[in-house]
Amino acid sequence: MEKVKIGLAGCGSVSQRGLLPHLSQDDIKDRVELTAVMDVVPGRAEATAEKFGAKLWFEDYDKMLALEIDAVVIASPIPVHYEQAMKAIAAGKHLHLNKTMTTTKAEADEVIEAARKAGIKIVASPGQMLSPANQRIKKMVKEGVIGKAYWAESGMSWIGHEYEPFRAADDVLSNVDPSWYYKRGGGPMYDMAVYCLHTVTGILGLARRVTAVSGIGLKEREFKGERIPVEMDDNTHLLLDFGDSTFAFIYGTNCSDAGRETTLRICGSAGVIQASYTGMEIFGDPQLYGLPRGRLNAPVQYADLPYVTGVHRELPELHVYADIMHLVDCILNDKEPIVTAEHARHVIEIIEKGYIAAQTGQTQELTTTF
Repeated sequence: MEKVKIGLAGCGSVSQRGLLPHLSQDDIKDRVELTAVMDVVPGRAEATAEKFGAKLWFEDYDKMLALEIDAVVIASPIPVHYEQAMKAIAAGKHLHLNKTMTTTKAEADEVIEAARKAGIKIVASPGQMLSPANQRIKKMVKEGVIGKAYWAESGMSWIGHEYEPFRAADDVLSNVDPSWYYKRGGGPMYDMAVYCLHTVTGILGLARRVTAVSGIGLKEREFKGERIPVEMDDNTHLLLDFGDSTFAFIYGTNCSDAGRETTLRICGSAGVIQASYTGMEIFGDPQLYGLPRGRLNAPVQYADLPYVTGVHRELPELHVYADIMHLVDCILNDKEPIVTAEHARHVIEIIEKGYIAAQTGQTQELTTTF
């Protein structure tokens, strides 16, 4: 196989802003062909194909799967990922799934087993551990640079997808209804905190137990004059137990968090690692680093991802592009993905059982591995 023929399912916000601008660049056409795009909204797939140079367009997912394509990129709303993934596997297509892969562990189990039997490769975003920055932090924690790891903190907040500037226009490409984010299968845990969970478990390893508090802050939202009843929790806070008295606090909320820069903080018996999108700092005993004030400024650019070169460094959603190109690399060179479905399943179980813990007031045991 000289290049991977891709069909993309879901031409909404993430595809228009990020995925399609990447996949339509000339510098990857020796490895990737954007063969088809699909969306159920009348006119959107056709307009997308015209804008980004896809050969074919569909409003029917099954018809796209009938094509001679090698892989499917699933960028549809999260609640339909499971159904679309199972259909793609049955059709013999390799898979990239945007976060999250599914909404339940049971669904994830079925996807993984079906792919194993069919010999299908899966890359399940977000590929946080493709990041050299996160790999460096993992190595430092393992080597005891900050002593024994005590606790980690990470989280993501955003006031709501209805406020995305991209959605402001009324044309078929940008008038993308955000209502599904507030229905079952949506919410900030599956949509945003999933990044934090992949990072923290990628660095610290398997979580053993989870407890949580969770609820709905705003019971109603609005998009272009239309009322959106909020059915999914929009304010969730998890406490994870990794064993050996190592804990982590992870949150996902649909509220303002203006001014926050730190995306990850890991505290140990002898120091602290603090990371943001622009770099990393280490604080601790001066004897550990030979520095006068015990502070090591170690810039790490999260844009330094594999496959992300040239114009791709300037485009949105570059981390998802890296995941897609990782799948392409694995297909062309018959490699096993680093960004695994098993890791995605572990994170999905944390989210699912976090909600159960919040509802019951009882800590939940975790069973998955990766």
